[in-house]
Amino acid sequence: MGKVNSMIRSYRKLATLLLVVLALCLQSSLLRGQKKQVGAGKADSNAEAIQTFPEPEPQADRVAIDGHKKVLRGEVALDSITTVRLYEKPTSETVYDSSVSVERGGIPIATYRVGRMIKHQALRLVHTVLIRSGDGGMLVCEYEGGAVGAKEGFAVLRFSPSGFELHTLPLTEFGKIVVFRSTPERAEIWSALPNDANSAADPKPYVTQSCRWQLKGYLCGPPKRKPGRFAPGDIDDPGIEIQP
Repeated sequence: MGKVNSMIRSYRKLATLLLVVLALCLQSSLLRGQKKQVGAGKADSNAEAIQTFPEPEPQADRVAIDGHKKVLRGEVALDSITTVRLYEKPTSETVYDSSVSVERGGIPIATYRVGRMIKHQALRLVHTVLIRSGDGGMLVCEYEGGAVGAKEGFAVLRFSPSGFELHTLPLTEFGKIVVFRSTPERAEIWSALPNDANSAADPKPYVTQSCRWQLKGYLCGPPKRKPGRFAPGDIDDPGIEIQP
């Protein structure tokens, strides 16, 4: 009889454990659903085209700093002989001096100091996307910095048979860039406004700016506040959105 009671108690404990696990799974599913509803306008259909660059290990940064070395973070082939190489030369744990080099046959033909152009060198590469259009196109690069990745900077390299040109956009907070396939000279940037949120992950108010490619850089209009609040993770992960 004692053995039977022991088995019953064991089954009851197992059933209780299964119920707890099921409840946790349901709660996690609900939270994911709530988070997805907070953000808006992310181009999920283009997610496969966006390349992610994980942050290097701290030891790798230390080796580069001690050796005063430039580190290749990524490369994108534009054609059979032209490659864009994305570099960092970290000088401290927070300053990376990011740059973009266009190379043909392994020889640099154009170099852009992205950190200096954005006027914020504590930025490192996190995402890129290559958008082709006929014989040309554009490479959109997202850079991130800050202890919690609050600073988001963007560089767009446009290329055609006549040459290359790279421009940067204003620095944002937990922001993103929206680019348009049909009108590549257009861009829109999102940036969070300061608020009394308890943590960096809390939903925040946002403003957007419409920008247009000019001969000497992007010209951006006045910021316009978006209705509602958005979770930063739904906006800047990735911080590139592609529209038709």
